[in-house]
Order: sequence, then C-alpha cells, then structure tokens
Amino acid sequence: DFENHVAAIPQVAPRFGVGLGNVVFDGPQEDEDFGLEQVTGKQAGRYKFRTAPLRNAAVSPAFFRNGSFTRLQDTVRFHLNTLQSARHYNANTAGLDAGLTHRFGPIRPVLARLEPGLRYPPQLVEGEFQDLVKFVGDSLLDPRAARKHLCALIPDSVPSGIPVLKFPGCPDRKN
Repeated sequence: DFENHVAAIPQVAPRFGVGLGNVVFDGPQEDEDFGLEQVTGKQAGRYKFRTAPLRNAAVSPAFFRNGSFTRLQDTVRFHLNTLQSARHYNANTAGLDAGLTHRFGPIRPVLARLEPGLRYPPQLVEGEFQDLVKFVGDSLLDPRAARKHLCALIPDSVPSGIPVLKFPGCPDRKN
C-alpha cells in the first residue's frame, strides 16, 4: 500500500562503528534503525518503513528495504509467521553476502510495535503457500521487466564497493 508500517523486517547492515564504517544508527547503542522517526522526529514513527510494491518481485535480487532476504518464498514465509521468524532470522540462511550478515539492533522493541495484521496472519497449508508465491512471482511480473538485455545495466558493485547480488533473471552474471 506504499504506507509506513512496522513489519519487523530484520535489521541488517554492513559492520559499522569507529573505524569500521561511515554509518551511525539510532538508539542508545547506535545499533537500531528508527525508520520514519528519523524523518518526522515523532516516536510514533519508530521502526516504520514504507512498504514496497509487489509488482515485478520475481526479478528482484533482494527483498525488504534493506535486502534482508534474497528469495521470494522466504520473504512470503517471513510475513506468515513474523513473530517467530523475526526472532530466529539468520542472514546467512537468508542468502545475504558475507559483508552484509551483521545483524544489529534489539528485536524485542520492534516486535512490541508490530502491525496487528502481522501478529495474527492467515494460516496457509503448503499448497496455498506455493500458490501465493507463484502469484506474487509470476502473475505480478511485467514481461518487459524480465528482458535479458536489462541485465547489462546492472553494475558489478555499488559505490560503497559491495558487490551486487545475483539477479534471478540474469543467470549469466559473474558474482
């Protein structure tokens, strides 16, 4: 819906701190991302982030605002059991690059603000889950977004030097 919500997305980032990086985060330990609160200055916005569109998710190399998941099915599964998934998130299992596997910030205060709809998500049987993943991945894909010639526009790394992840639609990428 492009609105700001507390979805308890795992907070991941490259290692940071004195001599380790150029980013200082929020909170008493400088290890939290307060989200909308940074923009509005209002505590009611803490941990809220704008939701992303689902269109063309099949060609996304990573999901959520910080790329904390690399597979669509893992992303959907996270939303279907957010309380449990957020507590047991593992950046390595989620497919993150070794340089991005540093998890920061306490999860308990984030979960305390979790959106009500994510506290009690619908229970899906495996077939329904697979149908949902297929719908988001296939039915919401604009074929123009999957064109192979777009792969040439993807850089090998971002300005910080971190390599760009593999894109599902670009199997010939080297990294």
